[in-house]
Amino acid sequence: MFISLSLVSRQSVCLFKPTVAEDGPPTLIPAGPVTFGTTIATHVATTRQTLLVKDITGDQRFPEGTGQDLDSGIHVHSVLCLPIVTAIGDLIAILELHRHWGNEPFNTSNQEVATACLAWASVAIHQVQVCRGLAKQTELNDFLLEVSKTYFDNIVAIDSLLEHIMIYAKNLVNADRCALFQVDHNNNELYSDLFDIGEENEGKPVFRKTKEIRFSIEKGIAGQVARTGEVLNIPDAYADPRFNREVDLYTGYTTRNILCMPIVSRGTVIGVVQMVNKLSGSAFTKTDENNFKMFAVFCALALHCANMYHRIRHSECIYRVTMEKLSYHSICTSEEWKTLTQLDLPTPLYKEIELFHFDISQFEELWPAVFVYMVHNSCGETSFELEKLCRFTMSVRKNYRRVPYHNWKHAVNVAHCMYAILQKTTGIFTEIEKKGLLIACLCHDLDHRGYSNTYLQKFDHPLAALYSTSTMEQHHFSQTVSILQLEGHNIFSNLTSIEYEQVLEVIHKAIIATDLALYFGNRKQLAELLSTGDLDLDNHQHRDRVIGLMMTACDLCSVTKLWPITRLTANDIYAEFWAEGDEMKKIGIQPIPMMDRDKKEEVPQGQVGFYNAVALPCYTTLSELFPPSDYILQMTTHHILHRLHTIYYIDYTPYIT
Repeated sequence: MFISLSLVSRQSVCLFKPTVAEDGPPTLIPAGPVTFGTTIATHVATTRQTLLVKDITGDQRFPEGTGQDLDSGIHVHSVLCLPIVTAIGDLIAILELHRHWGNEPFNTSNQEVATACLAWASVAIHQVQVCRGLAKQTELNDFLLEVSKTYFDNIVAIDSLLEHIMIYAKNLVNADRCALFQVDHNNNELYSDLFDIGEENEGKPVFRKTKEIRFSIEKGIAGQVARTGEVLNIPDAYADPRFNREVDLYTGYTTRNILCMPIVSRGTVIGVVQMVNKLSGSAFTKTDENNFKMFAVFCALALHCANMYHRIRHSECIYRVTMEKLSYHSICTSEEWKTLTQLDLPTPLYKEIELFHFDISQFEELWPAVFVYMVHNSCGETSFELEKLCRFTMSVRKNYRRVPYHNWKHAVNVAHCMYAILQKTTGIFTEIEKKGLLIACLCHDLDHRGYSNTYLQKFDHPLAALYSTSTMEQHHFSQTVSILQLEGHNIFSNLTSIEYEQVLEVIHKAIIATDLALYFGNRKQLAELLSTGDLDLDNHQHRDRVIGLMMTACDLCSVTKLWPITRLTANDIYAEFWAEGDEMKKIGIQPIPMMDRDKKEEVPQGQVGFYNAVALPCYTTLSELFPPSDYILQMTTHHILHRLHTIYYIDYTPYIT
């Protein structure tokens, strides 16, 4: 009896002949590939059924019989051919048992014995495959862990990362060459400028960075993989019409077989890895595919992280350039702050500044000097370095936008109101608090855009994404800190670290308190504390509430001025309201009446409502806290009783920027 074994792959059957060495175990000697439909082995490979042929001579189903070389003197008479199928249904080989002429042909009893033996052999083969698979999986896991460590320790340059991907990919499937193409979806192209030139340096492949090559995503095997996201395993590249020979022509290399894998991130193909020319076999195997698929997941993650890192670095560069430009345009010049150090106020102003109803409108050029004077008079001339205070003040002025109401003029007005309150409440607030409150008032609307928090949130403005509550107030404080951090602008540099933290906390709480949405709850709590006699200014929470009310009172101080000033300020306020309403109308949103310029006739009613619901309660509570501030309550009451009932509309002149 003669035995032969045919190993089966997806696309071919290869015949092996067993030989027995005198001093060793039997071995299988390859006898060459066999074409499907020519031999009994290929027939069984197709049907997967055991076949017993008593006389194979002349059987038309097998033109080449067993495929044995007749010149060798082998004359096969009877054949028993059995498929070797694993427990999971994979056909891995065909076993042929031959009997020559002169011997009895095989019978069913022989078939049963052979089938039983082969069943046990199949189980044994499956167990060996499982053990080898586990060993291979362990090896692959260790390999991928090493890859991951390398990737995430070296996400610094996209070229370095691509080299690592190509080196590991080559080792994984034992390929001769490797190519990695990235996908340019905007131009529907594949591109690469890093090539495997087949050389090694200290045992590692050398990749050459050359002029970038690009080709259409419609071309070649790599192009098809990029388009479809499917794996392609091509055993004969030049026999495949999809193969694009341009890369071979460019590199001078001959491609025999290809394993091409997409790199997919978030459902999109971002790259294609192409393994070329299997070194340890005639073509890439199914195992190579499976291992490569796992590796491709790591490739995708690494490429995604590298691209993200690249974009972040690019954004950082843009950010630095932008900040440099912004700093240039938002920092005062040396001429501006030096002029301020020499600026004196006219003598009559010293008395007028002490009055609550002081009108700063006619002294625009002196507003910075007015603020410096108020700081010195309230906190002492040595409380700040003059140069830093002047530089800080002029830069703050430069960072207010030219909007109708929330502008530099409003900032100085609010700071003046706080100054007037502090002058009439001596001994109550600490030096740190007085410094913090005056600076907070000057900066409380820094970089205001003329739009409400509601508008920014409704339109998903980036500021609303940064600050979910008190959006603009948080931004104003952030801008304040940014200016303090500029060179030569830290007016608190003479404070200890603890004092610095304290003054920043005062500024932060004070600016946030100007969010009118927080005012109502704060005033209600203060009113209850006053009515029950439980207010304690040594209690930090009570003190914060008092400061919060003071900030609201100062922010609304335009209603406490003489009537002509109050009315002109109302014009500015409504200019902003109506501009916001106009923007809402552009996208089909009907603004509230207060912001609708087509409802000017409702302005008097709205103003009366504002005085009754906001201004009067605020100044009433402030008057109870600090009786010397009763004047501003009287002015507010006078306006609502003797002026507002005569208003029929608010004059509006478009603000020219």
